[in-house]
Amino acid sequence: MFELLQRCNIFNNFRDIKEIEDVFNGIFYNLKTYTKDEILAYQDDEVNSLKIIIEGTARGDMTNFNGKLITIEEIESVRMLAPAFLFGKNSKYPVTIVAATDVKILNIPKNEFVKMMHNSEKLMINFMNELSSRAQFLSQKIKFLSFHDIKAKFAYYILNLIKNKNTNTVRLPITQDKLAELFGVTRPSLARAIREMHNDRIINARAKEIEILDSYRLYDLIK
Repeated sequence: MFELLQRCNIFNNFRDIKEIEDVFNGIFYNLKTYTKDEILAYQDDEVNSLKIIIEGTARGDMTNFNGKLITIEEIESVRMLAPAFLFGKNSKYPVTIVAATDVKILNIPKNEFVKMMHNSEKLMINFMNELSSRAQFLSQKIKFLSFHDIKAKFAYYILNLIKNKNTNTVRLPITQDKLAELFGVTRPSLARAIREMHNDRIINARAKEIEILDSYRLYDLIK
């Protein structure tokens, strides 16, 4: 288990497995296995422990106002489940967590995790960084969702990448899959929008490298 935890963000920069083991010394925790389609937690259940997927994949499901089940996110190992909801006034699961495959979960009660952070400043900083990164991602996503057109989302994104740089060429720092997730669109829709912008000579798209050919038309997309 400790070897797998090296891949979890909250154990970034830990020297070795021994350092991770030391953080768990004297801490109560348990491992639980769930079979595919089994419920790990229901939406609005209280988040009273930190859950980390050690093996397998889980997904977050939500029922919309029409009664349709929507998968919000798939969470693969080795990742935490709803870390941003572990503390705070409304510490409840925002979605129902379902085992997409057979999964093994490390369960650390909230009070025990607090002890771990008291014992390890590195763990505490990593956890805070993870929460901040997630908040920044969601903030960006809200901004992109304000644009209804995919081309506008992409134009805004690359213009921000190139801001304050003396160049018309940028390299996308993430994959199209991640970019589509950030925009709240499907990957094929994003790829089609980029291709159309390329064909219209607004940009020149070469894999991850994007050259801005017509900045005026690019700005027009986000007006």
